Amino acid sequence: MVVRRNISLEQNHLDFLEPLVKEHSGNLSATIRDLIEFAELMTERHGSLEEARRASVADKYKSPRELMIEDGFCAMIDYPMLEWFLKRTKDIMVSTDMLDDIIDPLIINRMSELADHLNRKWEDYGWQTTLIVEYDNDVAPKTAICTISGKSMYLNEFLSGMVGLFLARQKHLGITKVGRRTRSIRMDMQRRGSAGMAQDDLLRYFGNLHRVTEAVCANQDFWQALINLHTESDYNMVTIHRREFEDLLANRIPLDTTLVERRAREPGEVSRSEFLGDFKHLCETTRVVKHIDVDGSKILVNHDYRDPVSIGAIKEMLINLLAVNGYACKADEVGRLIALQLEELDETDESSRSVRSDGSDEPEGQGEL
Repeated sequence: MVVRRNISLEQNHLDFLEPLVKEHSGNLSATIRDLIEFAELMTERHGSLEEARRASVADKYKSPRELMIEDGFCAMIDYPMLEWFLKRTKDIMVSTDMLDDIIDPLIINRMSELADHLNRKWEDYGWQTTLIVEYDNDVAPKTAICTISGKSMYLNEFLSGMVGLFLARQKHLGITKVGRRTRSIRMDMQRRGSAGMAQDDLLRYFGNLHRVTEAVCANQDFWQALINLHTESDYNMVTIHRREFEDLLANRIPLDTTLVERRAREPGEVSRSEFLGDFKHLCETTRVVKHIDVDGSKILVNHDYRDPVSIGAIKEMLINLLAVNGYACKADEVGRLIALQLEELDETDESSRSVRSDGSDEPEGQGEL
């Protein structure tokens, strides 16, 4: 039997063999032998070279995204549906358990690692979103700036809250300022004394509905009934504390000390404008009065009551509420309006505008009516 020992190769074959020949120090014979041994291995594994070719085509390279979908870690979703979900979860923070699954704190310790990890993951997900992080220290930053950019504003909001929560828990970084644009969100961050303080900052900027949803989910029947009562009455329900209701039953003028108790929990100087903003919000939200206009030291209350006795009681209640918070005032009735004029306090009485840090119910320096 005559064996032909010379072979003909096209240029594309030589180009393919070139890196293999280099591995064998230019020995073409050794290269061919290596390929023959590999062909024998594939034949043994698959039965024939034809079956090996078919298996190779079926076992083509899969992207990380395809592998995650195949393994059940991810699911494809079109953008309109994703936007709908994100709108419904706006101002709600991701749970800490889910956060740890997305950003493992045992693996991600450096700020640079956080940016690399999330940018790689978001690229695999096809979110077209990027994170840029600037910091003064890679491990223990005192200040940082995080900018998240992407085509979906709702996705940017959600991811900013997620990144902010991770940095609040792991680095105690709270938010000092947020800049929102159409396709990006920038968070200026600074180290706080504890993770709790940092998370409080985060809730103010990205979690306005977080505590609300937690409360509703914890007691759905109660809140559903209460919402039905308010909506069916066109928000003409009045919400008061049980102690105040007891005062009403005993024919006493009730005194809502909510603002006093809140200031006792958060001791410190409170400006007049901050207090009056809380005062307006409390009275309007509880529906005790219809509307309040604040203009400096002048307060105009639209109570929408008709009975003179009821109007007098409302006036006295508002005067007492201001007084217990350290603000003396004069009051006049004008039709269905009550006009309150706060009395000016001198500099020695400035401390009376905030609740005492010991949490007592009697503020210092309360003026006489």
